[in-house]
Amino acid sequence: GEIDKPGDMTRQSEVIMSLLERILAAHGAGFGDVVNIRTFVTDLDRLREYGDVRRRYFTGPPPTSTTVEVSRLFHPDALLEVEIVAVVP
Repeated sequence: GEIDKPGDMTRQSEVIMSLLERILAAHGAGFGDVVNIRTFVTDLDRLREYGDVRRRYFTGPPPTSTTVEVSRLFHPDALLEVEIVAVVP
């Protein structure tokens, strides 16, 4: 499935960013149109792994963001969940 390597924060981050990129593109937008990111992670100590991936996609001025550590997510193998708000042209 989408989360094919449980425990791999980098891989899960890449899958999420790729999916978000496709969703934005389907609406004529890109990461430059994102104005807010809300991220839920199960381990803040691993935030750098997510941040390294995120910086490859958000190359301009970063949008506002909130990151929260949670005890678990809906999918039992998920390490993070990312929600974005974009202003679509």
